[in-house]
Amino acid sequence: MAKTALYQKYRSATFDEVIGQEYIVRSIKNAVCEGKIGHAYLFCGPRGTGKTTMARLLAKSVNCENPSEAPCGHCENCIAAANGTHPDIIEINAANETHVEDIRDLIERSRLAPMQGLHKVYIIDEVHQLSSAASSALLKTLEEPPENVIFILATTDPQKLLPTIISRCQRYDFSKVRKDQIRDHLLNIAEKENIKMEPKAAEMIAVLSDGGMRDALSIMDQCASYTSDDITEAAIDRIYGLTGPEEKISMIRMVLERNLSEIIGKVQAYEQQGIDLQKYTDGMIDILKDTVIYAYTKDENLLKVLNAEQAESLSAACDPKTCMHISEKLLESKERYSLSVSASSCFEVTMLSLAVDTDQAVEEQPVTVVNHTAAKETKQSEPVSVPEKSETPAAEEVKPEIKPQDKLSDDFIVSLLVQCNKAEKAQAEEKMRQISDIKGLEYKKYTTLLEGLNIAACGEDCILLTSSNQSVCNRVNDPVMNEELYYFVKENINLDKMIYALTPDDFRQAAGRFMQLRKEGNLPEKFNVVRYQKEIVKEKTPEEKVIELFGPDMVEIVGG
Repeated sequence: MAKTALYQKYRSATFDEVIGQEYIVRSIKNAVCEGKIGHAYLFCGPRGTGKTTMARLLAKSVNCENPSEAPCGHCENCIAAANGTHPDIIEINAANETHVEDIRDLIERSRLAPMQGLHKVYIIDEVHQLSSAASSALLKTLEEPPENVIFILATTDPQKLLPTIISRCQRYDFSKVRKDQIRDHLLNIAEKENIKMEPKAAEMIAVLSDGGMRDALSIMDQCASYTSDDITEAAIDRIYGLTGPEEKISMIRMVLERNLSEIIGKVQAYEQQGIDLQKYTDGMIDILKDTVIYAYTKDENLLKVLNAEQAESLSAACDPKTCMHISEKLLESKERYSLSVSASSCFEVTMLSLAVDTDQAVEEQPVTVVNHTAAKETKQSEPVSVPEKSETPAAEEVKPEIKPQDKLSDDFIVSLLVQCNKAEKAQAEEKMRQISDIKGLEYKKYTTLLEGLNIAACGEDCILLTSSNQSVCNRVNDPVMNEELYYFVKENINLDKMIYALTPDDFRQAAGRFMQLRKEGNLPEKFNVVRYQKEIVKEKTPEEKVIELFGPDMVEIVGG
């Protein structure tokens, strides 16, 4: 015989057993005891929060033969309801029975008197999936309900229901179950089932379930099978690709210390282990929030992830302003995970971008700028590179000397990174968000190309974009396209910077070289980036136009 799932075995049999939803339990329980039952109820809320359970308890209670202790659980009606054989309690899944014929059949049967209990109860789950015709038919019945009939509608998406249906029901909004309630309930069930479970493991399951008790019990069931009824924090990490707080704290310290080689090694290890980087990022954000809260309050009772010792240590290494800056960048990076071909590459670039913080680097130690002649000579041959400014007449066209190559060299990227800082990057990110709002077929080739790129670094004169596709980088760096992109972003989003594109691997390699040179106090000079300039055509004088038309030998200019 198949094993009964925990969420089925431990479904609440009385109102007192319901976890969370205190105000709903009290309201329904009082209505039953006082005989103030309505004819229609609407239970809304996230999945796994107890909507169907509460509907069944209400259905049992209104037919219970002992109203003072309803549902008593031992009368004939309660036993039949618990077994699913009560003829007057009908459950319908609207996802399967969406047509108007199904609802009309239900309405016809609802007019018949109850067969065994005092009330006929119809529980319609996922009611928002009814067709428009079926919803209209249901509305008519709710307007003129048959005697002794109760409708209980349950949905995760109430906004899809007709407002007129909602207005004819007593509405109860179910909230996500608190994490501490889920944890305590799981530990209680583990004791009954003779399952060994670490309290930390129960907390992790509570986080994974996202407020859904049914999801929590399903996860517990899966973990119990995997671990042979010995659920540990480490086992949950292996099953769901998670890491503990210490691992995330270590990554935050690497970012603060700008230890690029260790960051790269860690990300590669996470990729091999199948770590869920979205959940990992969420965990880092929670840690940073705890650090900020503790830095200001010193109250360990407010901490959700860290203990007091961890929060004290991390707040000493990272001030609140920096914590919030990193948190904001992590939140922004999460939006790109689903769009990126490789989540690990996206995560890696985010970590490296946070680590390569030249503003803070200058504050931490003096930087000796060394003039490398050889490096200068190399720069002159790079893509989108230009010579030093010279005395050029204003009437002539001034353009960067663009020579498309497969990719930018490390030396060239390093010379650009010297001018990059987080303030410029933040401003560029704000402006680049406007690209998706630019409409028009004439701009489509630019918007499509730029929306697939990520900002790795930005300075006063340049912006470095990354793409995992080298051919996309080559297209951006192509002389003709590069000039078009420059004027496109300058004229449409007021971003006046030369654009360079490279792969995340090339950026990572160059960023590592930048950090090494910075530590040695041996950074090159900032590369002199010269923007494109449109050719200025000097307007000819009338005299010049006449000479051009008739020739100098045929024209004599007479002063007047």
